[in-house]
Amino acid sequence: MGPTPDKSEMELSKLFDSSRLSGNFKDTVLICIYLPLGIILAVLRLFMLFHIYAMSSVLPVHLPVFRNIIRFMLLLCGLSVKVKSEEHRNNDCPVITCNHISPADRLILYLIQPNILANEWGYPPFLSWLFGMTDLDVEDSRDTFLQNAKRLCQESAVPLFTRPEGSSTSGKRALLKFSTWQFSICDEVQPVVISAKRPMPINLTTLRSTAMSDLFYFIYSPYTLFSVTYLPVIHREEEETVEDFSERVRNKMADGLGLTASKHSRHDKNDLIKKLNYNQTLCENEGEAVHLRPAPAQRQTSNIVESQPLRPELESMVQSCKAVVPQVPIHVLRKEILKTQDVDATLSNILEGNIDYQPEAESTETQSPAISCLSRSQSAASNASQVSSTNSVKASTSGTQLQTYAAVQFAKRSDQRHMSLSERKQAMLQEARLRYIEKHQLPITLEQIESGRFS
Repeated sequence: MGPTPDKSEMELSKLFDSSRLSGNFKDTVLICIYLPLGIILAVLRLFMLFHIYAMSSVLPVHLPVFRNIIRFMLLLCGLSVKVKSEEHRNNDCPVITCNHISPADRLILYLIQPNILANEWGYPPFLSWLFGMTDLDVEDSRDTFLQNAKRLCQESAVPLFTRPEGSSTSGKRALLKFSTWQFSICDEVQPVVISAKRPMPINLTTLRSTAMSDLFYFIYSPYTLFSVTYLPVIHREEEETVEDFSERVRNKMADGLGLTASKHSRHDKNDLIKKLNYNQTLCENEGEAVHLRPAPAQRQTSNIVESQPLRPELESMVQSCKAVVPQVPIHVLRKEILKTQDVDATLSNILEGNIDYQPEAESTETQSPAISCLSRSQSAASNASQVSSTNSVKASTSGTQLQTYAAVQFAKRSDQRHMSLSERKQAMLQEARLRYIEKHQLPITLEQIESGRFS
């Protein structure tokens, strides 16, 4: 089982639909009955979309008559548009801000009002042309991008379409935090809010859905009705910061939709998706491990990931960590590497005590020199003290063999590691003196050497 999500994650997850289908058992049965007809509609509408795209590439779509033709063809494809409060529409406003509920947001608004979509994601030229985007040299620098956007707003006869949320939501609870570059290129924006509904409980998007899967359900559903509402143009006040301006626009749009302004941003959504993917991968590894090598109940949890090596690059990271901290079980290292994707971060978490584990019993052959040196200093120091307390110059048989010195475990604090070093140094010095006395058969003891009482 994965870790229990905290309150913040639970609030964030409520902004998105987790599954494509919603509703009760009756709705699910109706969707299953509709399945054959839906597939037939999807195939027919897919060919129609290719024709619509070809027409839009040739015809002057900025003219109302051609937009109405394409709007009718999209209606046959299941996309219907309803406009509200069009009296607030201002064609002279250079920027349109819209909430993000589906990949079709810009297309829906384009059927009502021509607009420009900036390539702020750095798509290659072909994809930029395919989706009707305008290149603003986003890869050069942020300043260059903003300057080009300002110049575009001043020179273009149609407004710049923006979705400051940066990522889609369910459109049912709250708006994500806005990015601010859209509000720094001009002093007025036209807020537009979009909502949608379907006759069947099929959600427009899900938390981890792709644009292609969303498109399929657009042409699979009987129809999708979009409601576009224009809000009054909002002007930036004197001495108002860009952040305050964007927040004021967000609150107005949230009020227009009957939603709230969330404290989360698109980056939080990306982090949530990564965490869900990590938990899913971990569960898959656990399932495969249990299938391949059944184990007793008390050992399954600790050995599940150990039996399943990761990808070569991640497994290399695991072995690098194992060389430094061999006392940490391999399954713990694999689990943490899968989560952090970084050797330094994994070692830091281990040494700072942020990870709980049961140390493994290590053999001398498998220990690295550094850890081997750290793992036996107390034993060596104890042996040296016992030898000196006998006041005998003759060492035992084991005293003629090389010794290694280390603490029982690698200390987490620097002062503790320094103390271990001092003890190890003292033990090595005592053994060197003992070997010298034995080699030259001197009539003295270690106590006499340490106290300086010898002739």
